[in-house]
Amino acid sequence: MGNQDIERIAINYVIALERTKGREPLDVSTKGYRYDVDSPPRKIEVKAFGGSARGASIPFEERQLAEAEEDPEHFYVYVVDNVGQPDGAMSVRVLHGQVLRVLIERAKPSRTYWSTLRVAEYDAAERLQ
Repeated sequence: MGNQDIERIAINYVIALERTKGREPLDVSTKGYRYDVDSPPRKIEVKAFGGSARGASIPFEERQLAEAEEDPEHFYVYVVDNVGQPDGAMSVRVLHGQVLRVLIERAKPSRTYWSTLRVAEYDAAERLQ
């Protein structure tokens, strides 16, 4: 299962959980927002992990850090563990308030360059068996 699949499953899971809390969540992950789920009054950034996130590094984009700083009352990070595992052990940890603030203060910048490996390039690349 790829990262996009894991993220999609996690977002759908969070949306379902938010509905059980009586909120009306919307997936805004592809609409240019600084977070993945708009569930008023919550602005939720979903961090998805195929295994456990316990002790793991959590990546933040600059725009997510900006949103957390500008609207700390409404910005939440939902860490979704064990996404897509066959035992159905998926769970969510909610980071907000002081816990989230401390986590963000510990964040260290790291520059990453992203490039898309096109299908034709992938297919044409040398394959080692």
